[in-house]
Amino acid sequence: MAEVLRFFDQYQAALYFMLGLGGIVYLYRFWLAWQEVSSAIYDLERQESRNRLNQTAIVLFIMLLFAIGIFVTTTLANSLPLREVLATPTLDLSFASGSQGTPTAQAEVLITATPLPTVSIDPSACIADRIEISEPQAGAILQGAVEVRGTVDVPGFGYYKLERSRADEELFLTIQAGRTVVRDGVLVESWDTTSLPPGSYVLQLVVTDSAGEELPPCRIPVQIEAMEP
Repeated sequence: MAEVLRFFDQYQAALYFMLGLGGIVYLYRFWLAWQEVSSAIYDLERQESRNRLNQTAIVLFIMLLFAIGIFVTTTLANSLPLREVLATPTLDLSFASGSQGTPTAQAEVLITATPLPTVSIDPSACIADRIEISEPQAGAILQGAVEVRGTVDVPGFGYYKLERSRADEELFLTIQAGRTVVRDGVLVESWDTTSLPPGSYVLQLVVTDSAGEELPPCRIPVQIEAMEP
C-alpha cells in the first residue's frame, strides 16, 4: 500500500498531464461526433455517429473517474499516518510427547526485526536565498496548525513540493506544491499536524527545474507533539 501511495504522490503531476492531454483529444473527438450526428442524413449514418459519440463519452467519463481517484488517493495519503511492517513472524513448531503418549504441540514465535531506514539530512542542500525552510526552524516542536515559510528561487525554476515523513520511515508525502517563485514567503499557510501521531519528523523542500531535474532536497528535523486538552 505504501508503494502505491508513493507512486501516485511522486507521479501525480505526470498523470494529470497525460489525463489532460487525453481529455483534450477526446473532447475534440466528442465534438466531431456531435457534429456528425447533427449533420447526418441517413439513419445508418446517424447511428454510427451516435455510437462514436457514446464511446467517446464513456472514455471521457473513465478519465474523469481516474483523475478523481488520483486526487482522493493523494489527499488521503497526506492525512493518514503510514507505517512500514516492522517484523515478519516465523512460526517454529516443535512436538513433544505427553505423559500419556498424547502428542502436544508447542509453538514458538520467532520475530526478526527488520531495521527501518533513517532519513538522512544534508544541511548543505539548504542554500540561503535559493532553497531553504526558514520557519519552522530545525528541531522545532510543532503543535496544531503550523505556517511554513521559506525560499524557492533557483535558475530555471519549474515547481516545488513541500513534503513530510516520519524520521524513521523514508516515506515522504506531499503537504503542498507550487509553481511560483517564493522569496522568504509562505510555502504552506496552515499545515494541520493534529492528524499525525506525535514523534520525530522530517520536512523537506524539493525543487524541480524547468528541465525536469530534481535538485537535492532541503531537509530539517522537527518534533510533533499532541495538543494539550
